[in-house]
Amino acid sequence: MTRMNGKTIAWSLISLSLGTGAAFAQEKEDSTANQFSSRPIADGDVMMKRTLWRRVDLKEKQNIAMFSKNNEITRYLLEAAKAGLIDAYTNDSCTTKITADELHKRILIPNQTAGLSAEEIAAGFGEATKTDDGWGAKPKADPAKQAAAADDGWGNTKKDAKKEVAQEDDGWGPPKKKTTKKGTKNQVAKEEPPVVEQPKVDSTSFETQVASTEEEYFPEQLSIIELREDWTFDKKRSRLYNDVQTVSIILPSEQTATGLELPVASFRWKDAERLFRSDPKKYIWYNTHNTAQNKNLADAFDLRLFYGRITKFSNAKDQGFLDIYSGEKEALIKSLNYEQELMELEHGLWEY
Repeated sequence: MTRMNGKTIAWSLISLSLGTGAAFAQEKEDSTANQFSSRPIADGDVMMKRTLWRRVDLKEKQNIAMFSKNNEITRYLLEAAKAGLIDAYTNDSCTTKITADELHKRILIPNQTAGLSAEEIAAGFGEATKTDDGWGAKPKADPAKQAAAADDGWGNTKKDAKKEVAQEDDGWGPPKKKTTKKGTKNQVAKEEPPVVEQPKVDSTSFETQVASTEEEYFPEQLSIIELREDWTFDKKRSRLYNDVQTVSIILPSEQTATGLELPVASFRWKDAERLFRSDPKKYIWYNTHNTAQNKNLADAFDLRLFYGRITKFSNAKDQGFLDIYSGEKEALIKSLNYEQELMELEHGLWEY
């Protein structure tokens, strides 16, 4: 009986230890999961990390490979978001999603047709001319039109309608004088009032006119993307990783009426990479020198085959180089210097 109790106690202790280890492993895995990164690094292995924002101009020579005709990276991201394959967000924090209709409105070309907007039409602008003055009274006849009606075009004015006997046309020549009935020899036929034709409603007015087409910006017009990445040094592997977190599409300033760059949508890089790897032959990085060696867009980002200038790094005031330094030239110089400093810092970390 004592042996059985000893074995039972031993098995109980083993099961408890295994259960505790499994629970600890599960808790550790959840705490280090990165919802943006495709290859997350455990928090305990991160020796140093900085967040960088890079502006990638797709029209530059080094970036034109992922902006080739009908293979634009912006085209693939927008089409996938409209089809529901990936989620689109308002900004690179990726907290608020954008529906397909909202995304469509964000990339519409403004002022496509000459006319009033829906808000202006609802406010009453562009309404057709009313025949009523609003108090139930009919509009007054134009005196100039009355004078023109009295003139037959040959300089002769018509006689008074009350003194002239009404005539009718029998369809066989000149109109005959209307005869009076018996017993009404001295009576004149009453003249019927002329029929006033109501003005026709213009079918092309602003109330009935609807925009025939709603055109979106072409993918080649959306030529700027912004990358947010973590500059991370993994002490376990003793190497540096540029871990891309999000990719955002920016509308260039030359395409906007205000002359400012406007954000279109942001995507998690984890979702974008999964999309690119789902069809390696479709989502390609075009190799101009050897089309047999076209690469997948996901591999092109892993190999860092693009160039993006650093516009901001993680700081307490969340300011970019343009905010810190006065002038674009000085901001560009400081950005290049900062990138050189990161290279020197990476070299120094190898000594540890």
